[in-house]
Amino acid sequence: LDGTPIVAFAEGDDPDGFEFLETLREVAQDRRDQPDFSILWIDPRDFPGLVPTWEDTFDIDLSRPQLGVVNATDPASSVWLDMEDEEDLPGPEEVLEWLQEVLEGDTGDGEDEDD
Repeated sequence: LDGTPIVAFAEGDDPDGFEFLETLREVAQDRRDQPDFSILWIDPRDFPGLVPTWEDTFDIDLSRPQLGVVNATDPASSVWLDMEDEEDLPGPEEVLEWLQEVLEGDTGDGEDEDD
């Protein structure tokens, strides 16, 4: 992972946010043997003045949980987990699979980095 910033936005006291944070805890627990693996959790309610900036910069909706691999030099090219289904948040296996794909260069946009 080499220090790649993985960021999660979720409201800890919201039912969906709590469920998603539990999933991320499970993912982190599974990766505890990898010292470079970490997920930065940000509760948007703690930073209300930054919510519009984050939503504009990353083109995300912070009214729902979000997980992304952030490109620190070009934030607009950061990759965010598609969580369109409001009824079903991703489980630990889906999150891990997505993270592995993104960190290996498969952004899911139909373009490979090798092209």
